[in-house]
Amino acid sequence: MDISTSNDGGKAKRSKMECNFGERCYRKKPEHFEEYSHSHLNELLKQMGEGNKIPPSYKNKVSQQTLIEQLEIVRKFSKSKNQFTDSSKVPDHPTLESSSSLRYSPPKNLENKETGNKQKNNGCTKDCQRNCVKCKMLENYKQDALKKMKVPVKLKMEEAHPYNIFLTTVKDSPRTHEELTSISFPELLDPYFGELESSLQINFMVELGFLLAQYGIMGNKCKPLTLLYGQCDIELGDKFKHFLTHVKVVPPSSFGSHHTKMMVFCYKDKSVRIVVSTANLVEEDWLNRTQGLWISPKCPPLPPNSDTGTGDSITNFKRDILQYLSSYKLPELQPWLETLRAVNMSAVKVFFIASVPGTHTTYRNDWGQLKMSKILSEQIVANDGKVIAQCSSIGSLGPNPSSWLQGDMLSVFSSSKRKSISSTPNMLLIYPSFTCISKSYDGLLGGGCLPYSKKTHAKQEWLVSYLCDWYSDKRHRTRAPPHIKSYCRLSPDEKKIYYFVLTSANMSKAAWGQRAKSGSLNILSYEAGVLLVPQILIGQDYFPLVNDNDTTGKVFSLPYDLPVVPYSYSDVPWFIDNLM
Repeated sequence: MDISTSNDGGKAKRSKMECNFGERCYRKKPEHFEEYSHSHLNELLKQMGEGNKIPPSYKNKVSQQTLIEQLEIVRKFSKSKNQFTDSSKVPDHPTLESSSSLRYSPPKNLENKETGNKQKNNGCTKDCQRNCVKCKMLENYKQDALKKMKVPVKLKMEEAHPYNIFLTTVKDSPRTHEELTSISFPELLDPYFGELESSLQINFMVELGFLLAQYGIMGNKCKPLTLLYGQCDIELGDKFKHFLTHVKVVPPSSFGSHHTKMMVFCYKDKSVRIVVSTANLVEEDWLNRTQGLWISPKCPPLPPNSDTGTGDSITNFKRDILQYLSSYKLPELQPWLETLRAVNMSAVKVFFIASVPGTHTTYRNDWGQLKMSKILSEQIVANDGKVIAQCSSIGSLGPNPSSWLQGDMLSVFSSSKRKSISSTPNMLLIYPSFTCISKSYDGLLGGGCLPYSKKTHAKQEWLVSYLCDWYSDKRHRTRAPPHIKSYCRLSPDEKKIYYFVLTSANMSKAAWGQRAKSGSLNILSYEAGVLLVPQILIGQDYFPLVNDNDTTGKVFSLPYDLPVVPYSYSDVPWFIDNLM
């Protein structure tokens, strides 16, 4: 916020930057409204006058509940700070009071007073003493985050080995805070992993304040950060140029997106750790939603003057991640390419499965469904069982199942060394129903991360026969809507899986690609994921899901419950239109 001096006796007055999202702003945190102005909400409060209802003529761009909560926040700010000249005339709004659980009262006597000393201390004046509103909020946020860290990260990494798959903690599910394979964002920056030197964040949606707060919680504020993103809640410009290098990535097609969610951390000892995630860098994605992460082993630096091609693993993970980052053709990534070339990734025993926009020939098999099919055909020993796909959005799949889902994708996900002599395996798709979302921790607002639309569904109603609802009682996440995306092949007795994929890629042609008659593959979006193969990770043909006499090896925990539950006759998929 800029602070300017008004001409009314020299009294300091705050002016705010207008929120870039305008009427489509979905935020409900008071801190956001403390920092950004929302003129449409100010105008709406004026229109309400002495009345107690939102004018019926007002066309919401967000859900009614979100608008109600936003109006209450702005109204309370206007009362406490006398921001609007006629705010004292706006009466208590019965509709707002009864419909919102948010009761925000700005802290008293915490406002930072400018003393003429312009030296900054953590973003505030030198004389702040950490007593201003901004510092107090950050400290409270930090303490709240630290309270949820119930188990040392070292124990979590030991428990997760060799799979290294985690789910994010869920704010309103306390049992997830104690689960050994649950993790929060700040824990990714825990000193156990190393002393952070710099980091690379590649993602779709970014809330910069939230992202920087995660670094601040663990004492890594203002360390060099490179950010590749699709959307950001503010215009970045040069404001943070002393530590932030940023590039907005725009795919060639308007139907594609920069959907990858990946982190690279470089430490003082020049080692590196890579995280592949399903979560955007926005606060809501790390609260009451189910997200997945894969965390790599630590990759130490190679000896000086090592050959360029050294330090790769049996899965060629190093080669593939370098190829992916090189595909951006960005000078901002050159230092990161050099950093990754200089480390030993031989301990990384998962496959990197990525997508980049373009038309790709089949003889390369580098991206999307072609890469997936190639690896499964070379590695997997299975000729039975069903394919379970689980995603947070569904694209336009065609007028019938064979158009793409039962054609391209089922063929890909059932690829194996062994050619099945039986009929085509079944494929089931886990996607939450309306009822599931209505019972979530955040009610209907929990479905804000699931953008499947009625318009798309109307063209593929056949899909309902494939759909199964979201249940995750064993992982304490049934009420935390799944933004995670995962794929596996399940044995008939449901005691084993033959592989597991964690990825940013939803069930869509834009993400996985569509094959042309020529055999080439057309991809529209950037995506990134990891494929776990049992033969390489644990030296056998399957990952066990149960611990009994028929299976051996460390049990793998799926993010959802088995058996999966098909939609009932009355179930309908969740549609994003429910929030419009």
